[in-house]
Amino acid sequence: MKAKNKVLLMSVGLVLFSGMAAVGSTFAWFSAIQNASVSFNTATIETKDNNLSVVYKSSLNTGISDSVTGNSIELTGANKVTDISGDGINFYKPLWDAALDSPSARVAYDIVQVGETVADGYYIDFTLTISRSSIGTSGMKVYLGNGTEIAAVTSADSEDEQAVLGSRLAVLDSLGAVILVYAPDADGSYNYITPATGESLYSVADFDSVALTGVVNSFATYTTVTAADAGTVAIADLSTATTADVTFRAWLEGEDADTINDAIGGVFSIALKLYGLAVSV
Repeated sequence: MKAKNKVLLMSVGLVLFSGMAAVGSTFAWFSAIQNASVSFNTATIETKDNNLSVVYKSSLNTGISDSVTGNSIELTGANKVTDISGDGINFYKPLWDAALDSPSARVAYDIVQVGETVADGYYIDFTLTISRSSIGTSGMKVYLGNGTEIAAVTSADSEDEQAVLGSRLAVLDSLGAVILVYAPDADGSYNYITPATGESLYSVADFDSVALTGVVNSFATYTTVTAADAGTVAIADLSTATTADVTFRAWLEGEDADTINDAIGGVFSIALKLYGLAVSV
């Protein structure tokens, strides 16, 4: 059977600003006292065929609303975030010791978990329900395709480009497990903060900065499930079920060496392109 597909297009603008003059730094994490905000503008979801449906379900951010026009869904809202660190499920924020903190030797008096139930002030979160009506007897799988990216709103703007370098996007399944993590900057490795008994991070006991493996830096569009499964991972498996909830979370990773004051004032957008492939009998 000919593979059916649908594309979801989503763009989100992230705006970072400082309440005082930014000070240059080569260390990860913002080192100036600042407010960093995210402006969630518009997410547009387009239907390419009648076999795959995408519907906005919920968000851990307040103030997000959705509207439907024909086969298009728009999500709008506003949210404030700052630099945090995590794996897409759990996020942590060091509380810096102002008297001892410096770019060459960061010292914190605590590391706290943030955004457990409300994402406001930390990251962007929204859940989509993806479903199929019918496509053969074995259903379909849904993937992120070519064109999915986090990009600078203005490519010539240094703050926009810097903000992109420290960004992350996690995709979670309906059970809250991470399907994949995307980072637009193809660094050699990616770290995040996690509890670790017996370790010490930024002078705080029982935390460590560990490598996050398997991070995706780009996406390709495949024509068969066999090729797609070999090159990427499905974000929804509609071969055994007709409906799946998928959550997207975007944040600025403080453990990334690019999350520095030069990003304050930057703006980046997120584009998601989803497509479905028929599973052969």
